[in-house]
Amino acid sequence: MTIAIAWNAEFTRIIQGTTCTSATDRKLLRDLAEHVPQPGWVGSNYNHASVLMVGQNPGTPKSLADADRPYTSALRALKNDPTEENHQALITVLQKFVPQWPVHGNYFPLIECGLTLQDIAYCNVVRCRTQNDSPPNKALAQTCIAQHFSRWLALLSPRVVVFVGKWAADHAASEVQSAGRPFAFMNRRRNLSSEDRTANRHAVVQLVREVAG
Repeated sequence: MTIAIAWNAEFTRIIQGTTCTSATDRKLLRDLAEHVPQPGWVGSNYNHASVLMVGQNPGTPKSLADADRPYTSALRALKNDPTEENHQALITVLQKFVPQWPVHGNYFPLIECGLTLQDIAYCNVVRCRTQNDSPPNKALAQTCIAQHFSRWLALLSPRVVVFVGKWAADHAASEVQSAGRPFAFMNRRRNLSSEDRTANRHAVVQLVREVAG
């Protein structure tokens, strides 16, 4: 299957997922309001570079709370009525919301890699929010990898995968390695020295430019 898949159906499949509940992980946020599974993002020019960024799981809104409400509303609309119209409405919201996400910029050297948001895809290992942004448990991560991450890895067929943070790499790098895809991770440890942080950033930029440039 190629990138020209029916993303409406794929996004809906994830949003409507019912396998995991608060019984699976008591910290999992799943309700009928703002907390529904979040598929991720596929840029309109993804085939240009085919760079896949992978995070831990969606964060709870803080400074972006106002922008988050139309986003989660669009997610729920697609969940309840999976039409192409509602899918396009979600994409329209994402076009405005994704540029505000902290996952790029300080977290990922997008500009240094010569990329725009339209050149990349982004998803999380776990597609649901957790209380206080706590790390999902191992069982939840394994379930989400089996049902969602492995599938997206095959569908997107990235040239390179960049994990945002060590948790994501620790839980999903083996899947990427098995698929024969090169990968790296942005080290976000708070106690990392500025020299090590710069070296890590440069290493990621070099790999992305070599593989996807």
